[in-house]
Amino acid sequence: MNKLLNITLSHEFYRCSKAFDVFCSQIVSLKSDPTKSDKIDCYNSYVDFLSHLYEFYIGFIKKELKTNKSRTYEIYGLNNKMKEHEILDLILNNELNKLLRNRKNRIINGFKDSLGKTIGFYNKEVPINFALHFRFIRNRRNHSDYRRASDNHDISLKDFFNLYHIYVLVMYDETKWLWKVDIEKYEWNGIEEFATEILK
Repeated sequence: MNKLLNITLSHEFYRCSKAFDVFCSQIVSLKSDPTKSDKIDCYNSYVDFLSHLYEFYIGFIKKELKTNKSRTYEIYGLNNKMKEHEILDLILNNELNKLLRNRKNRIINGFKDSLGKTIGFYNKEVPINFALHFRFIRNRRNHSDYRRASDNHDISLKDFFNLYHIYVLVMYDETKWLWKVDIEKYEWNGIEEFATEILK
């Protein structure tokens, strides 16, 4: 099970990285007389990036809850009356706070921040609604929800970007050094077997 979960998480992070690369390319396209298609593709690539990053982190959190539920509940002050999404939101916010503390400690120890931020930024607490809004954006990407086309419900993608993009970059940057795998050497099992099957 752990091997299959590792393959799944590696694949999720691979998809996240590919979507981020496409998004960065789309930004370049937007700078010179963008078409409507360019604008829609930019939206799609960014929301794909967010969705895959969200699923990657949630995969880890669910694994931890499955293997160490009582300890995890104790650490985060959780209880059985909480709904699953409330538990996941709380843990995700706490995980991001940990990442901010780790980056702050690296700066204190003389390391330059890879995102160009200072200790002042890392002294801040993660906005309380970060994980909630992250989940909303992920849900809109995965479901045909009318709120996707509106700026007047919960949070729009442009508001999410303005409020939280730097936090998403922290999550991505902290993950890529460990989870960026050599795809040619990695064992992909059923994921790779799909292409083999359709070429028969």
